[in-house]
Amino acid sequence: MEKEKIIEVKDLIFGYEKDSTILKCISFDIFKGEYVTLIGHNGSGKSTLAKLLSYILEPTSGKVYIEGQELNEKSIKDIRSKIGIVFQNPDNQFIGSTVEDDIAFGLENRNIKQDVMKKTVLEFAKKVGMDKFLNKEPEELSGGQKQRVAIAGILALNLKIIIFDEATSMLDPEGVEEIRKLILNMKEENPELTVISITHDIEEAYLSDRVIILNDGKVYKNDIPENVFKDEEEMRKIDLDIPFVLKIKNELAARNIIIPREIKTIEGVANYLCQ
Repeated sequence: MEKEKIIEVKDLIFGYEKDSTILKCISFDIFKGEYVTLIGHNGSGKSTLAKLLSYILEPTSGKVYIEGQELNEKSIKDIRSKIGIVFQNPDNQFIGSTVEDDIAFGLENRNIKQDVMKKTVLEFAKKVGMDKFLNKEPEELSGGQKQRVAIAGILALNLKIIIFDEATSMLDPEGVEEIRKLILNMKEENPELTVISITHDIEEAYLSDRVIILNDGKVYKNDIPENVFKDEEEMRKIDLDIPFVLKIKNELAARNIIIPREIKTIEGVANYLCQ
């Protein structure tokens, strides 16, 4: 069965100034239900691409299609009912005075009835583990908790695509792990949800369905994680590394201990070795 394209990026070029091109003729497809990570060194164009996909920026040239519909000024209102974005700084995106108000914000804009809205807010607060914090104000929350609230607000809108734009870059290791697990849980609960994560977290990239590497404004790699990260020396040449768990698996393979491909976490490796 042929996969259904949900996003098409065709010959995308963007520069903030005429003589400075950030993205240089980028093309790729993303399919319905995929979890795709976009990685690259600082300045490679990752966050610029996120803003183009959500039409915060307009391309210099090239086109983006969402479910076959060209993304432009005429279509943006309709397309924004399908796509949401979680930004880098959790403090900048907390809109409500409490957790409950913040999750409800997008629903209020859609004129959802109060009784339905309250049930929906509680449902999605539970999904992200924030149902016991509904009356908390933003200053009472950690960075990871604020990101969970932002994700709950997006999930409550029943969108088809969620973009995470460096959503863990300002979090501590515990917060990073929280969001990493939350994304996997979201995908498990809703296999048709398409997730695009622009990230510096190569451990997260290893857990995704597909990895796109941007380098010098171009698509350098576009493949499953196992193929993208198979050459550690090649990754170092573009200022990237390979996931720590893959380093462990490679060390074990050198000792003729082969860890199955589907095991992608340190915990999973440890459990496999203890069998």
